[in-house]
Amino acid sequence: MTEFAQVTVPAQDRKTSPDTKQRTAGQPPKAAAGVSAPAKNATPPDAAPVATGSLRVTGVLQTSPAPGFPDTKTSGPEVWRPFFAKNQPHVRAVQRHVNYLLDQKQIEHVIALLNAAIIEGQAQPWMYEVLALTMKQAKYPEADIERVVLSVADFGNATFESMLYSGAYLANLGHEAAALRMYRQAARMSPERPEPYSLSLKLAAKTGVADDAAWAACGVLRHAWGTDRLHVHEQAEDLLAEAEKRLQKSQQLAELTKLKEQAAEARSRDLEVRITWNGTGDIDLSVQDPAGGVASFQSHESVGGGILLNDGYGPHPENCHEDYICPTGFTGEYVLVIKKASEKIVGNRAVLTIVTHRGGPAEKKITQTVTLDKSSEQTVRIKLADGRREQRRTAFMFPPLGVARDWERAAAQVGRPARHVVDREVRQAVAEMRLSRQQGVQQAGGGGFGATGFAPIITTIPVGARLATLAVVSPDRRYVRIALSPTFNQIIDVAVFSFQGR
Repeated sequence: MTEFAQVTVPAQDRKTSPDTKQRTAGQPPKAAAGVSAPAKNATPPDAAPVATGSLRVTGVLQTSPAPGFPDTKTSGPEVWRPFFAKNQPHVRAVQRHVNYLLDQKQIEHVIALLNAAIIEGQAQPWMYEVLALTMKQAKYPEADIERVVLSVADFGNATFESMLYSGAYLANLGHEAAALRMYRQAARMSPERPEPYSLSLKLAAKTGVADDAAWAACGVLRHAWGTDRLHVHEQAEDLLAEAEKRLQKSQQLAELTKLKEQAAEARSRDLEVRITWNGTGDIDLSVQDPAGGVASFQSHESVGGGILLNDGYGPHPENCHEDYICPTGFTGEYVLVIKKASEKIVGNRAVLTIVTHRGGPAEKKITQTVTLDKSSEQTVRIKLADGRREQRRTAFMFPPLGVARDWERAAAQVGRPARHVVDREVRQAVAEMRLSRQQGVQQAGGGGFGATGFAPIITTIPVGARLATLAVVSPDRRYVRIALSPTFNQIIDVAVFSFQGR
């Protein structure tokens, strides 16, 4: 079993949040570069400093020095590089000796030990966290601390999950700008996942940078359509309003105009469908988009970008509705299937409202009555012009409820002793999260995000006519023999597909 440890952080350095189940995936670390010496008269970070002696690697009971390690009382921090160059101690022995040095308040030795282990290729994920916190305690330059935390995302190939985790950890250390950079990089890997934008809302509000506010808020308005969408969208609108006030006050009119244009584009919707009824029965709505995807009560999201927001049923009038939204959709025909799933629909009728290009100059609204007395199913076809989507979605847009906030909680949870987690399921989830950070591949069906991991292999396929020639010169240089080899290639069929999974 892979060894792992936990870092205990004092209460003043932790963000309190409800215990939440969370699993993440990481990659085994590679060697990282060393860190520079602490800056003279360095300014303490914004967050409360870690108290001396409060930092420990949990899971290791021994408080005595590990056998075979150098005597730090008679040698300086420079002894650790040669030690790890010649030896490969067990990870438990390293953890035990780190705890011993922390108890002895030999912070510089801890930093030198961990840095040497990382440089000599003996890194473990927990080392970066302990190294970052001890460097913060010793008032090292903020840039060096950021680089250590960013190394967490450099374990092998950086993944979307490792970027989010590193961003959340940087945010917990008070490095808002660096955390935003990590979230932006994660968004480039998976542009339609809402977590990077949702996690960036608070950070963008702290930095006060208009570009950060526009990126985070507009990303939320475009992509965050989970069950907490109303709350998250309200936060995004508040962030945009504050950014507009700052730009207006500073007379940055060009930036203000650009921000308003971006916000208007993010608020627009290519297609909205709503069906309402009265009674104790149930009506189901399913929408097939031009890409062949179907959004229904069985699968709320489609590859064409559509989402079924509410699967309503009677008898309460406030729940007697079903809503479908496609923020950016394909141009073409959308097929709406309205089915009476159970009886007792008042008048066997429902009201169907269709809005295209919501928020734009071409906005159009249609309202009609759908009768379900003779047939329990009706089909309505809609043609959408000027759709803004160009490619299919190959992964679920949003993961299970509350997972965006869980990244912050997961990063904060790393610094909590296991005994503070009261609930058994939560404690097990936290342990799995830490362990998964040392595994190379996220297990399918293991409580992940539903996206399928893949490694694309790019192959060049020649199309059309090609002529290869080979020239052979005779020994007396009087003749040249040329061999011609023509080839004709043509692609006769291309199958484009996407897949979803949980």
